[in-house]
Amino acid sequence: MPVCFWKENKRRRRFLRKVLCGLFLGALLGTAACGKSGEEQKEEKPTQEGTLTPTEALPEAAEGFDAANQELVQKKAKEYAETVVVSVGEEDIAMDKAVFLIYSMEVRGNYYALYYESQYGTNYWDMVYDDEGHTTRDVFKQETMDMLVQYAVLYDCALKNDMTLTEDDIAENNAYVERIKEALTAEETERGGFTTDGLREVCAWMMLAEKYYNQMTERLGVTKESVRETVKKEDYKEYETEYLYLATTYYDENYELRQEETAVKEACMQQMEEYYKEVLEGKTFEELAEGEDAPVRNIRTFLADGAGAEEAYKKAAESLEPGEVSKPVQTEYGVYLIKMLDDECTKTYEAAVDAAYEVERSNAFAAAYNVLLAEYAVQINEAVWDKVLFGATVSLSE
Repeated sequence: MPVCFWKENKRRRRFLRKVLCGLFLGALLGTAACGKSGEEQKEEKPTQEGTLTPTEALPEAAEGFDAANQELVQKKAKEYAETVVVSVGEEDIAMDKAVFLIYSMEVRGNYYALYYESQYGTNYWDMVYDDEGHTTRDVFKQETMDMLVQYAVLYDCALKNDMTLTEDDIAENNAYVERIKEALTAEETERGGFTTDGLREVCAWMMLAEKYYNQMTERLGVTKESVRETVKKEDYKEYETEYLYLATTYYDENYELRQEETAVKEACMQQMEEYYKEVLEGKTFEELAEGEDAPVRNIRTFLADGAGAEEAYKKAAESLEPGEVSKPVQTEYGVYLIKMLDDECTKTYEAAVDAAYEVERSNAFAAAYNVLLAEYAVQINEAVWDKVLFGATVSLSE
């Protein structure tokens, strides 16, 4: 087994197909996003100039999987299926399995590279990662090989324990493959030798290995309830609010925050007082937020002891009972009407429990897996693996 040279990341690597492939599909399809809405960001806090949004970071959609030259696809698929990249125990892992992981990792890396290169003007893949001179592409390559070996070991264990995929598993796998096909360009399909049957096979291989992983971690005794006891709920006192907002600030041509003149602030306060009267008469925030000149409406959660809202906003909100609406509140950014939705919100607490659970689960698995791995002889086909250049193998960096 190759020695991992990026020690900080060793424990963070997890054997979870959904995590790995969710990352690359999320990046490629632009389906994952978090944080404040675009409206709130524009009104209150600037995004860094030049930062790429997920949409901007994605390549334009090509004709896709079905437009690929099938002669080239079949030729590449045959070549990869006949090329052993690593032997794990008695199983030879061919390049057709490796190339899917390579593609997954390259998409994620290229997504980061677009931002990095736009900000710093240098090649992300050649960025020096550590004091020993390893580059980002070295890190991705090593991590991919470790993951490939891990899949092979756990797949073998699944077979030895007579585990199989159910009909529901197969249906889920087939649906997953269709999502992958939607993400592939024609050229990537040709370079990767990706066929429907081939994708189904490699994803089923990964899924069965994951099933053994889940069974294995359950036997290790790490449960979400046991981890929950280690996360103090009082550290995550959280409020969920709904608000209407009128800005009393703006950004100048240098993107510096400026205060509006007093007359504008007074007009905003007066307008918000009118909205407050309408709320008392029975109008909803949603109704008041309709129309071209309507106030911004959004949901905001914040921790009592953390960031997430201006002090004036927090002070006003924390005094409210669920369902109660504040009078207009002036903050350094603008004027708000605030409605308390939930003064016992647990979203951040549950996220902290989930994160702690994954860390404990990953650590417990890593220790058990190292014992398991010692039973397998691992032989990398260096003649093949040395030729793999991350950032240029399958996924397109242009």
